[in-house]
Formats: sequence, structure tokens, C-alpha cells
Amino acid sequence: MADVSLYVHIPFCKSKCAYCDFFSVEKNEIENLYIEKLIAEAERRAVQFDVSEWKTIYIGGGTPSLLKENQIELLFSGLNKICPVAENAEITFECNPDDITKELLNQLKNCGVNRLSVGIQSMADVPLKIVNRRAGRKENLEEIELINKFWLGKNELTAKKNRFSVDLICGLPNQTCESFFKDIDEIIKSGVDHISLYSLILEENTPLYNYVKMGKINLPDDDEASLWWINARNILEKNGFEQYEVSNFAKKHCKSEHNLTYWRMQPYVGIGAGATGTVNDFRYTNSNSIQEWLYDNLEECETLSISTQKFEYLMMCFRTLEGVDVFEFEKRFGESINVIEPLFSKWLKKGLAVKSKKNYALNKKGLLFLNRFLDELLNIIE
Repeated sequence: MADVSLYVHIPFCKSKCAYCDFFSVEKNEIENLYIEKLIAEAERRAVQFDVSEWKTIYIGGGTPSLLKENQIELLFSGLNKICPVAENAEITFECNPDDITKELLNQLKNCGVNRLSVGIQSMADVPLKIVNRRAGRKENLEEIELINKFWLGKNELTAKKNRFSVDLICGLPNQTCESFFKDIDEIIKSGVDHISLYSLILEENTPLYNYVKMGKINLPDDDEASLWWINARNILEKNGFEQYEVSNFAKKHCKSEHNLTYWRMQPYVGIGAGATGTVNDFRYTNSNSIQEWLYDNLEECETLSISTQKFEYLMMCFRTLEGVDVFEFEKRFGESINVIEPLFSKWLKKGLAVKSKKNYALNKKGLLFLNRFLDELLNIIE
């Protein structure tokens, strides 16, 4: 095994957002023991998968920006001792807006981080308050100013420009057409080079799901919110943000290399409670009990069948506008992609897909119906 991407899970939050169903634990401080165990697992996985270098690193959560200064230093120094980081590797660190300080930004630069991913979600106070976000409009504006002043520009360690990504959500409670497009306009002007624009999904067993079902909170009309998203996509593209995946837009040379690892089904290692890793046909998922992960190294493992590998490869590739690389498919599975030709031809005739000698892909209109396409694809692969 050569280079492998690394995902580091920090599953702690001061408070949980009402829409979130990701694994996280409410906690104000993170113990050093958790960081020490992360490093120990990274070392174990590097040996297990014969990792020669980290191709990309993504510190996600949860809320990684809850880490203290000494913990950030401990984490990065530990990872660097285990494996070298690939030259010009993308290293991303997720931040909650109201955790960002000049000191944090400078430390991240000194540790080699070159990409911030900030969960803004909205610039409007009322939607943010309803979904229990810690930062409001004032904090978001202050942190954007800090990032422009102390983060953006050339990183002296890497001689490359630091990057800045923002998450936004369309369809939040109390969000209006006017407030949503004001969000889009402000974020375009904020200095970002990458925007993840998600449609709100009501996940069962979340507080927001329960409030909506009980009639305590109203959401924008689904069809109306869908039109907002499509119009926002068009605005982003007019302003230099190219859509390259279902929900992701980037300026030139600013796509998320780490996320492309997932969407191209390339090998990645995940460390931390609840983290998952997939290398070739082997997948493991760590226990999402902090105690079990800390003291027992509990994990679930599976060997992926060929049909599962095929479907997952196609499913992830079709999320992107580059689609499926025909030659890579043949190299991986020893067979032609013609197995999906009847289905793909149908979508071509509908004007929802594009095809070349090298790639099969859904177009922008087709991506709006991705789930329907994947349902039909699953029937073929099975």
C-alpha cells in the first residue's frame, strides 16, 4: 500500500445542533487521553495497511476546534512521527465559528493545516437559534474578518495559499427566500474558495425532526426550498464556483482533495470513536462508545463482496460531475462497464446524463434525481 488518506474524528461538541444525527458527545473539554489514543490508533492502522504516507488529512467532528493548543500540537506531532505527509497534501481542520481566534489560526498554520472548513450554516440569527447553533450572525461576521486577516494568503511553511471552505444549509426553519439569498451573497464575498451547499434533511430521532412532527417548528415548503437551491447553484457558478459534486462547489484548483478520495473510492483510514476506514475490500467501523474505543479497541469489520464494491464505486463516482472513469472501472473489476449500459442509455435519452470514451456521468439536471438513478442502478448490480 502506498499513500492513504486519513480521517481523524473528534466526536465532541459543546452543544448538539437540532438537525444533526452524526455521532458526537456533548462535552466542554477534551481529555488528553483521547488524543493519545488517536495517535496510538493511527500507528496501528499505518502498520495494518502498510501506509507509506498520508495523502490527505481531515480533522473532523464533532468540533475539532474544541481542542486546546497543546492537544493540537500533540496530535499533529504524533501523526507526523508515524508517517510523512505527502508533499503539497491538503490538510483540513473543521471549526465552529465562535471558536476561531487569531491564536488558533496561527497555530493551525504552524502545524501544517492549509484548509479551514467552517460550519456557518446561515448568516441569519433566527434560523441559527432555532437549530441550536452556538454562533449567530455577529460571531459569523467576526470570524470571517479574522480569517481574512490572519488566515487567507500565502502560508509561509508551504508557500501555498491557505484555503477556506464554508458549509451552508438551504431549508432551515424560519429561513426565507430573501434571507437565504442574502446568505449566498455574503458568503460569496467572504473570501471563501469552496462552498458546501446542503439541503436540510430531517433525520429521524433528532430534536428538529421531533419538533417538526409535533408542529412546533415549520420548515419552508420543500418545492420552494428546492428552487432556492437550484437558483443558488446558478448564482455560485456565475461567481466562479464550479459544481463538482452533488452539494459541493469550488473555485479553480480548490476542490476538496480529501472528499474526492471518498467519491473515487480510494483507500482511507479513519481513527477515533465511531470512525470508519475502507482499504480495498476491507472495511472497519470503530465503536461509537467513547469508553469502548478508549479501552477495548472495539470495531466491526467486514469484507466487501464484489457486488457491494461495484455498487459503492458507481454510487460514489456518480455523485460527482466527472462521473465514472470507464478504464478505472475495468481495471478494478476486470469487466466492462457495459453492465449498466441499458440504464445509462435511458438516462442519456432523457437528457440527464453525458457520456464520453473515458467517462459516464450524470449532468447537473441529472444530479437532482441522483437517488432515483441509484435505486435503478442497485437493481442492476444486485
